[in-house]
Amino acid sequence: MTTKNLTLTDTMRTANAATAAPPSRRGRRGWLIYLDPDTARRLKVAATMQDRTLQSFGEEAADLMLQRYGD
Repeated sequence: MTTKNLTLTDTMRTANAATAAPPSRRGRRGWLIYLDPDTARRLKVAATMQDRTLQSFGEEAADLMLQRYGD
Protein backbone atom coordinates (compact mmCIF):
# COMPACT_ATOMS: atom_id res chain seq x y z
CA MET A 1 0.00 0.00 0.00
CA THR A 2 1.41 3.36 -1.03
CA THR A 3 0.71 6.54 0.94
CA LYS A 4 0.87 9.93 -0.68
CA ASN A 5 2.51 12.81 1.15
CA LEU A 6 -0.01 15.62 1.10
CA THR A 7 1.17 19.17 0.62
CA LEU A 8 -0.24 22.06 2.62
CA THR A 9 -2.16 23.10 -0.50
CA ASP A 10 -3.74 19.64 -0.78
CA THR A 11 -4.71 19.71 2.87
CA MET A 12 -6.25 23.21 2.62
CA ARG A 13 -8.15 22.28 -0.54
CA THR A 14 -9.64 19.26 1.22
CA ALA A 15 -10.53 21.31 4.31
CA ASN A 16 -12.16 24.05 2.24
CA ALA A 17 -14.23 21.55 0.26
CA ALA A 18 -15.47 19.95 3.49
CA THR A 19 -16.52 23.30 4.98
CA ALA A 20 -17.89 24.98 1.85
CA ALA A 21 -21.14 26.82 2.44
CA PRO A 22 -24.29 25.30 0.98
CA PRO A 23 -25.80 27.17 -1.98
CA SER A 24 -28.46 28.78 0.24
CA ARG A 25 -25.72 30.55 2.26
CA ARG A 26 -23.41 31.64 -0.54
CA GLY A 27 -23.12 35.39 -0.81
CA ARG A 28 -24.65 35.90 2.64
CA ARG A 29 -23.11 36.98 5.95
CA GLY A 30 -23.75 35.11 9.17
CA TRP A 31 -24.91 36.91 12.32
CA LEU A 32 -25.10 35.49 15.81
CA ILE A 33 -27.16 36.91 18.65
CA TYR A 34 -27.61 35.64 22.18
CA LEU A 35 -31.15 35.48 23.57
CA ASP A 36 -32.40 34.47 26.97
CA PRO A 37 -33.84 30.94 26.90
CA ASP A 38 -37.46 32.07 27.25
CA THR A 39 -37.22 34.49 24.31
CA ALA A 40 -35.50 31.86 22.15
CA ARG A 41 -38.21 29.33 23.00
CA ARG A 42 -41.02 31.80 22.29
CA LEU A 43 -39.54 32.73 18.92
CA LYS A 44 -39.17 29.07 17.99
CA VAL A 45 -42.80 28.38 18.95
CA ALA A 46 -44.01 31.47 17.04
CA ALA A 47 -42.10 30.45 13.91
CA THR A 48 -43.52 26.92 14.15
CA MET A 49 -47.05 28.22 14.61
CA GLN A 50 -46.65 30.35 11.47
CA ASP A 51 -45.09 27.41 9.58
CA ARG A 52 -41.93 29.47 9.09
CA THR A 53 -38.26 29.09 9.86
CA LEU A 54 -36.23 31.04 12.38
CA GLN A 55 -34.19 32.20 9.37
CA SER A 56 -37.25 33.85 7.83
CA PHE A 57 -38.14 35.41 11.20
CA GLY A 58 -34.63 36.82 11.50
CA GLU A 59 -34.72 38.25 7.97
CA GLU A 60 -38.09 39.89 8.67
CA ALA A 61 -36.76 41.32 11.95
CA ALA A 62 -33.76 42.82 10.13
CA ASP A 63 -36.04 44.34 7.49
CA LEU A 64 -38.31 45.83 10.17
CA MET A 65 -35.32 47.33 12.00
CA LEU A 66 -34.06 48.93 8.80
CA GLN A 67 -37.51 50.35 8.09
CA ARG A 68 -37.66 51.80 11.59
CA TYR A 69 -34.12 53.15 11.82
CA GLY A 70 -33.22 53.66 8.18
CA ASP A 71 -30.72 52.07 5.84
